[in-house]
Amino acid sequence: MKSSAGRPREFDPDAFLNTALDCFWQHGYQATSMADLMKASGLASASIYKLYPDKRAIYLAALQRYMDEGTSRTKKRTAEMTPEAALREMLDFAAQLSSAPAGERGCFTIAAASELLPGDEEVKSKVFAKFENIIDELECILLRGQQQKVFRQDEEARVIAKSLFMMIEGMRIYGKIQPEIEDIRRSNDFIIRTLLLNVNNGAGDRTAKASA
Repeated sequence: MKSSAGRPREFDPDAFLNTALDCFWQHGYQATSMADLMKASGLASASIYKLYPDKRAIYLAALQRYMDEGTSRTKKRTAEMTPEAALREMLDFAAQLSSAPAGERGCFTIAAASELLPGDEEVKSKVFAKFENIIDELECILLRGQQQKVFRQDEEARVIAKSLFMMIEGMRIYGKIQPEIEDIRRSNDFIIRTLLLNVNNGAGDRTAKASA
């Protein structure tokens, strides 16, 4: 959004929404005012109100933008990968987001849930849909892996997916203290090894031999 001397700043809706997202992500919904959004974007209130009736509408649009971009990235990363590669990619992407210095910012979806839930049913609906989307994607990868006899089959894919999801979301909280990415990657590798069927069979064989 560039301005010329003596002329109103041109309103780029996408640029404004990205600016608003940054403001809400950094300060939260309650602590961000319309004046803050005007200052950050360099826009007059009249320009903003042409698209959004109030701060809440801007916040919901920014939250949806954040969620949609995350969903798009996930599908693009995993569409043509093997199940093991897809799961490793998802976990490593979370590790990158959770490590220093990017991890300090945390996850905007978690921030929204922490600040506005319980009590805000519209935000709850969006957060629920986003979380379910991540779980569905994990379940899809795990099901493919189980069908191809890559992943262990002694537990339902949905249960494993929910467990992985909770670990990933916890990872984003852990990122607030800016951990080293290699520490997270070692944990991710441990998780992968507990799911791989051949690794588990090998471990079982070794245990049996040791007991013999």
